[in-house]
Formats: sequence, C-alpha cells, structure tokens
Amino acid sequence: MQRVLIFGLGNLYKEKETYIQTHYEIAGYLDNKAAQIRKDSQDIWKNDPERIVCTPREAEEILEQDMQIILLSYQFPAMWKQLYELGIDQDRIVFGVALPPFHQDEEELFPSGQLEAAGAEIIYRSAAGKTYPVQSYEQLREIAKEVRRERVRKENPLIDMIAGMPCEPLSRLFGTDRGTAVDRYYIERFLEQNKDLIYGSCMEIAEDTYTMRYGGEHVDKAYILHVEGIGQNAIKGDLATGEGIFEDRYDCAIITQTLMFIFDIQNAAKNIYRMLKKGGTALITVSGISQVSRYDADRWGSCYGFHVDAMRKLFVPLFGEENVEISSHGNVKTAAALLYGLCCEDLQEEDFAGDDDDYPVIISAVLKKK
Repeated sequence: MQRVLIFGLGNLYKEKETYIQTHYEIAGYLDNKAAQIRKDSQDIWKNDPERIVCTPREAEEILEQDMQIILLSYQFPAMWKQLYELGIDQDRIVFGVALPPFHQDEEELFPSGQLEAAGAEIIYRSAAGKTYPVQSYEQLREIAKEVRRERVRKENPLIDMIAGMPCEPLSRLFGTDRGTAVDRYYIERFLEQNKDLIYGSCMEIAEDTYTMRYGGEHVDKAYILHVEGIGQNAIKGDLATGEGIFEDRYDCAIITQTLMFIFDIQNAAKNIYRMLKKGGTALITVSGISQVSRYDADRWGSCYGFHVDAMRKLFVPLFGEENVEISSHGNVKTAAALLYGLCCEDLQEEDFAGDDDDYPVIISAVLKKK
C-alpha cells in the first residue's frame, strides 16, 4: 500500500478520509504549525511514536523512497506553490481534491480529466485535451461549470435552438390570433373536471360562457358580475370593494384569471366567501408563469402572479383547510410555449399530460363553503 504524508487536516481531509485510509498508508502529516500540533497532540499520539508531524520545510528530510504527499485542502494551489519552492519533486505530490468521493463539480471534472503540475503552475486537462490554469478551488469550480456547459450543449441541441430564438414572442395575444391560448387548455380542463359543482344559481366574472358550457341544464340562474355592469343578467359589482356582492347568493362562483388584476385580494377573498351559499363552491384560476395581459393591465392594473402557497394562505383562513383544494397546472414546455405566444394547436396532447409544480402555468382552487 502506498505510504503517504497528508498535508491538510481540514474539511477536505474529512470528506476524503475514508478513501484515504482505505487506499493509502498514512505515514505522517505536514503542517506549517507542526510544532504547536506536536505539543497539543502529544497525549493523543503518545502511543504512536512513529506518527510524523512536521513542517513542509522538513518534508524533504523524511520523505522515503516512493513516498507521496497528498494535498488535502481547498487551498491546494498555495500548498503546491510552497512545496514547489521548497524543491519537492512534483511527481511525489497528489492533488487530494481529485480523489473520490466527489462533489457535483468534482464529479464533472474527475476522473475523466485531471489536475497536472506545470512547473510552478497547476493546470486542469479535460478529457477533450483542453487545458485550464488553476489558481484556486473557486476557479476550479468555474472550470467545472464550463466543462459542464460544453458537455450539456453537445448532448442537447435544444440549447442552441433556444439560444438562437428571437427576443420577441411570436404573439403578444397569448396565441389567440392563431388558435387557443395555452393557459385556456388548463382552465377548461379544470372546469370540465369540476362541472358537477356548477349548478343552481351561478355567478361568473364578465360573462357566462363557462357557466353555460359546463353547467348547462343544471344551472337555474346565471349571473354575470361586471365592474361596469355590462351584459345580460349582469350585476354591477366589485370583488375588492364588495359593491354588488350579496351574501349567501350563489351555489357556484366561476372566477377565472381575475385575481391578478385586483390589488386588495384579501378583501376579494372575503367577498368570494360571502357570496356563496352554505354548501356552495367557488372555482378559481389565477396565472402562475405568464406574460402580462396588456388588455386587462391597461384597464384594471396588473398586480400579481400567484403561487400555490399564496393561494392556500389566502383562502384557508376563510374556508378551512379541509375545504380548500389548490392545484398547479403546467410544465416547463407549456410554460415556455405560453410565454412565446404559441397556441394549443402548436403543441401535442401529450405535452399537457404532465404537471410540474415548479412550472405552474395556472393555479386552480376549489373552495367549498360549509
């Protein structure tokens, strides 16, 4: 087993200790404060008189034939320079950072590439033969990122495709100039899944399209809540101020893509609770990842983009935990498509099959008043 001297007893040593003790015979340690260590550790090592603790300057005197020095500190470039200036043969020096186990960055660099000595300098040589000067561990981590970028770019043509895309979207109308907006797919899927809750006396914001499509013959009365009172069966009302909001009035309230344009959402949430009959339900959707709806922003102001946690904290205190069901809809592909102005017809059905909570196109809420 290879006999070695360990230069460094800090965090890197602790991380590599098991591997070192399994694969090497530790003959001793180097430290610039060797005298103090010998004094402080004499009780610990009194039964191990062969244990060596010396300064790097003393290393040349105790290095046996074929013995190596392992640099086990994230400050290895400074250690290397010190040993080089002391005339230690560079072939005797091992860079401990290149020994397993590896962190993510180290895993990217080793063992496919290697650290090498070049006189007083250290270089990293990649598997492709490219060399990088290394003056610090932080710089080595940056090299790892560059190597990773090159590898991932080679493996994924998508990167060059995205990098070559224009900075302007294909459409600023959510793709509605060519088809159905991507977020509408999720909104309508959500309402389809909950259509059994759309019945009796129903209220919808600005129009009654979804009320009639998904409630149909189960709807006794369909009302429209509009801030200006526009539309047949329209009630002039405001969710934020409570104007036109009647208590215990509706079996179902359909409020899609509305709360983003109401600054006082706390009061709006209270009024949503107030308007529902006991046993009634509010079906709500809001934007997660989305462009700004310029049409609405210019009229009402665009105030919020939502997350699941915000919706839960907004409605649970009013309705109770057991009566609030919050869901995220969308994934990175459909979110990107929405932002770029693609429409549903540009995508495949399977693109909508999986929802990823980290990429919410919309967030839905089923709120039941008990």
